[in-house]
Amino acid sequence: MKTPAEINHDGAVAVEAGSAIGKPVDMYAGRSRVDGTIEFALNAEVPGMLHAALVRSTVPHAEIVSVDVSAALELEGVVTVMTAADFEKPGAPARHYGPVINDQPVLCGRKVRFVGDPIAIVGAETAEIARAAADLVEVEYKELPAVTSVEEALAADAELVHDQPPRARRRSYSDIRLLGREGNVCTKFQVRKGDVDAAFAEADHVIEDVYYSPAVSHVTMEPHVVLASFNAQGIHVVSSTQAPFAVRDTLTEMFDLPSSKVRVTVPPIGGGYGGKTYAKVEPVTAALAWHSGRPVKLVLSREEEFLTTTKHAAEIHMRSAVKADGTITGRDVTIYFNGGAYADISPRLIKNGSYSCVGPYRIPNVRIDSYALYTNQVPAGAYRGYGVSQAAWGYESQMDQIADALGMDPVELRHRNLLKPGEEFATGEIMSEAVYDELLDMAAEAVDWPHEARVDLGEDMVRAKGVAVILKSTITPSTSHAAVRLDNDGSVHVLTSSVEMGQGAHTVLAQIAAQELEVDIDQVSVSAPDTAYTPYDQTTSSSRTTRAMGGAVSKAAAEVRERLLERAAEMFDVPAEKLVLNEGKVEIRDVLDSGIAIPDVLAESRTGSIVGQGEVITAGGLDAETGQGLASDHWHQGSASVVLDVDLATGKIYLRSLYSAALAGRVINPKLAKLQMHGSMIFGIGHALYEELIFEDGQLTNPNLSDYAITAMGDLPKLEIGLLEESGAATIHGLGETTLPPVIAAIGNAVARATGARVRRLPITPERVIEALEAL
Repeated sequence: MKTPAEINHDGAVAVEAGSAIGKPVDMYAGRSRVDGTIEFALNAEVPGMLHAALVRSTVPHAEIVSVDVSAALELEGVVTVMTAADFEKPGAPARHYGPVINDQPVLCGRKVRFVGDPIAIVGAETAEIARAAADLVEVEYKELPAVTSVEEALAADAELVHDQPPRARRRSYSDIRLLGREGNVCTKFQVRKGDVDAAFAEADHVIEDVYYSPAVSHVTMEPHVVLASFNAQGIHVVSSTQAPFAVRDTLTEMFDLPSSKVRVTVPPIGGGYGGKTYAKVEPVTAALAWHSGRPVKLVLSREEEFLTTTKHAAEIHMRSAVKADGTITGRDVTIYFNGGAYADISPRLIKNGSYSCVGPYRIPNVRIDSYALYTNQVPAGAYRGYGVSQAAWGYESQMDQIADALGMDPVELRHRNLLKPGEEFATGEIMSEAVYDELLDMAAEAVDWPHEARVDLGEDMVRAKGVAVILKSTITPSTSHAAVRLDNDGSVHVLTSSVEMGQGAHTVLAQIAAQELEVDIDQVSVSAPDTAYTPYDQTTSSSRTTRAMGGAVSKAAAEVRERLLERAAEMFDVPAEKLVLNEGKVEIRDVLDSGIAIPDVLAESRTGSIVGQGEVITAGGLDAETGQGLASDHWHQGSASVVLDVDLATGKIYLRSLYSAALAGRVINPKLAKLQMHGSMIFGIGHALYEELIFEDGQLTNPNLSDYAITAMGDLPKLEIGLLEESGAATIHGLGETTLPPVIAAIGNAVARATGARVRRLPITPERVIEALEAL
């Protein structure tokens, strides 16, 4: 392992000349992104297609008394309007769907459960006519009390968001606990390890607090887009989804069709961040295509994006049992994740958010109860960080609070408790790889910790530093398949269902294939996902693509190489083991000028093409009662540090510098790795200081980019990164999310150090800083 002093803070360590891996290769198909010729789902068109617009609920909770579509149907250019009643027709698809629980209606029939719930969908000859017609649909409501907070959801006399208890979809997950009717609790996950009560009874200090994270929006540049059509082969959906096979599976269940009859294709998409995982608007678009008998395209507006999915708001009640020397002996946590009106992926997310509350620390006694709650708000789903941002905001804030209570340096406190290789995590698994100490030191050194951790600058201005270190799991178990085809001209085609959404996935997959087959990367092309032709991939999320799909591509290319060398062996009349690939040629090892170009090998052996296949399948899972087992195939590990100024008179925060480090293992493309980390850091700034969806009586009041603040270029401090690599390592660690969670907590800790007052509710606005100061 490289020491922090050896780390290249701007990218990867150098690799040998001629290697495709480790080079800052430009984005695959980058020119088309610049000149505008790239085809997004937004550009998709087919002859005869209708344009769709949704009629959405204007109230958070109500019974639907009537839906009058007559005025909409009279508008010239309107072809059809579909409502829940149309699902009663013979041969109609199922009206409910969901990745874990079938609780989300394609169109609402009896009730609406949040402002924005779809009630009807209009199909018209143009998008403008469809939107105008949607405005003409009249809905009469009988309003019901709205459940708009954790407290209201948990009240003994709470209004029920769902009349029926949660019911799992046809194929669900073994670690999901469906409790039956427990008010507005959707599901629960728990972790049990050791004797927590004894740990608190024997503690020298007990530190406890509550930490709040709000719902925030994904704000992708490209909105959700779907084009659905029916033909003799079945359903064909073009979608801006991160998970084509998950969408396919939802539609096969909904229409009761075999998988071979449902085709999902995904062009490059304009950002996802978790908001485009699982089915969102594909079911309603496909339903209208079935109903109308014509292809249908639906493009959400920016306001509708805010009403489709959010990051989970969370309330974390955390207690830590601590010895006088700083050893943490126990942690007791209760977490309430606001899942909104429907389950979506909340039952899975609360699992990750639960054990993540332990942090990368050696805590022998742990009790965690994590709940997904139904409320009358926009459904919450997957979001970059997947529950870890909320958890890290809590546990890393508490680590600084523990240090303050003990009069101990926060970095020293962390070092005393950080997991080491071979030690046991709260889930019972042994950490085979744990570099948290190195990552923490990298972050501390980047801001010259502890030198002048707090400085009075005069005139109410204070400068302070903050640090944080986190761990994050990846989807486990998971599956990725790939195929690689070598054609007779020497070109290579990678068949993958990994989605390119701006993160550079197809670039690194091309690099991996080029490296394995020793060809120039310009000879490698990468497919767009198409469930009819490209191999299965579970999802493009959880920072897993480079490791999982990259591993599958590497294996597939290795199979191609092996078969190519077998064919060349006959031509050379030597064993295949004596042959190597070098710069597009097959050569006899250590024999100069012996090479034959790959196309010549294929031509002489009368081989049109060679196809190889590869897969990466991970095992694991947790017990639903105890939370014990294998939570993650490998762990993403990161840290952050910040220098900032606070104006104590106004509460305004000025970021000066921000550093973040991550365990990379082996960097495939240092340019893209740096951009991924910068993206996460900028997200972290937004969550720490600016972003919050504000609901009043169930109504979202800031569903636009005028009132919803995101990080702008002028808000950015100096950004620096560190990539912790292992010399010669074959192991790859995902970087897409690792540096988001620690940034939020590091900023919070620096603000607390500057002011002497801790803000517990995100974002840390000037108003909340002043409130915290006034409460001292």
